[in-house]
Amino acid sequence: MSLKKRFIPVIFSAVTIALAGCSNETLADTTGEEQSVQTAAQEESDSLYRNDDWGLDISPNMDWELESEKESENLHIVLKHNKLKAILSTVSSSQSFEDIKKELIKGSGDVSVLTDSEDYLSYQSKLKKAIRTDVYFKEHSDERNILMIFMSSAENYDANQEKVESLLDHTKLNEVGDVK
Repeated sequence: MSLKKRFIPVIFSAVTIALAGCSNETLADTTGEEQSVQTAAQEESDSLYRNDDWGLDISPNMDWELESEKESENLHIVLKHNKLKAILSTVSSSQSFEDIKKELIKGSGDVSVLTDSEDYLSYQSKLKKAIRTDVYFKEHSDERNILMIFMSSAENYDANQEKVESLLDHTKLNEVGDVK
């Protein structure tokens, strides 16, 4: 199976989960494994989340909380701040951000693209309770890059900007010796 075919369902699933989390419905409780990840992260007082294998370090800021972590061929973590969601995913450096943007828009249904640039994409659903999605692309290593996806209700977008900026500022991409 090609890398693109494996990546698309993972990102689509993450976006779908985050969209559900931004609506009025609540998601099911996290599993015991996810809870143990959150507990382990909280025990490290100097980091909200740290993964040396993937070269990612997020320092505590503005009450962001780790919701889940999944490692496979890529790393996927979900952070939350009230109803604002952040999804950080590693992607193969062989996959261009242009291709990723096309797949995200295609998989998101009926949306309006607000901003499309070299390392940033912003779009909004056309639902009655619209969801705003902001996608940041960060080059990381020869093998992996990072996507940072923020999702919130469109009506709360301006109020959430400080929280988004804070998480972006507190996310450090470290040198990676042996990337998975």
